[in-house]
Amino acid sequence: MTASRKAGFGTHILLFVLLSVLLVSFQKQAYGYLQKELNNIRIYKKVRKGVVNITSISITYDFFYRPVPVSGVGSGVVLSKKGYIVTNFHVVGNARKLEVTLADGSKWPAKIVGIARKNDLAVIQVSAPAEKLTPLKFGDSKKLKVGQEVLAVGNPFGLEQTLTTGTISFIGRNIRDSKGRIFRDLIQTDAAINPGNSGGPLLNTDGEVIGINSAIISPTGSNIGIGFAIPAHKVKALLPGLLGGWSKWLSYLFAFLLLWFLFRMIFRGQKRSY
Repeated sequence: MTASRKAGFGTHILLFVLLSVLLVSFQKQAYGYLQKELNNIRIYKKVRKGVVNITSISITYDFFYRPVPVSGVGSGVVLSKKGYIVTNFHVVGNARKLEVTLADGSKWPAKIVGIARKNDLAVIQVSAPAEKLTPLKFGDSKKLKVGQEVLAVGNPFGLEQTLTTGTISFIGRNIRDSKGRIFRDLIQTDAAINPGNSGGPLLNTDGEVIGINSAIISPTGSNIGIGFAIPAHKVKALLPGLLGGWSKWLSYLFAFLLLWFLFRMIFRGQKRSY
């Protein structure tokens, strides 16, 4: 190969490299997606169908003791194809009527299945067909680290399917709410959590649920960068009872005690008749 041919070959390689760099640079400018952003987009597409909006109707009374319906909003996480959804107790606890809006916009009635008032958790069941429900996977919240990136999806101020991002600010936080109740071992995050986000998922960068968003600290009632979530391992520990395991046993025990009491009363009545 002559010197001129070598020079020409080298020029072609250099031009190819320059064009490749320019093409990559152009694509980056055209789309503006960093790897972190692409991951957030992927996670949102993956989980959004498993996050629902919950509208609750409760009844209060005016000065003349006339019933006044009050509407509230919250979020929830789909647990199974059977329609079970986990959310916060304060979202549904006082509701006379519940309506769940799925990611496709369809609305379905729901009922409360179980509550854990002290832990601010509840499970409801929606009467939607199984093919419309996308359960989310729960991750290991015992392995979380401060500084870890997290995402939250919910229904802040009724704005459905809203994504916010942030980091874990503290693990194992104890807080006292306005009613004096103490909630322990919470995940603190600076991901924007506002009224309506309650009951929605806090997610890791694999799209796994690591917590159920529950509360904020704010003098105005809106986000100032301090939000809290109930760790996933605590939620999973309470789910058997919330799904009816404990209530079934309690109902059996109540029925047994009632029968025992009735038989005892009958037996005593027979003895007195003699």
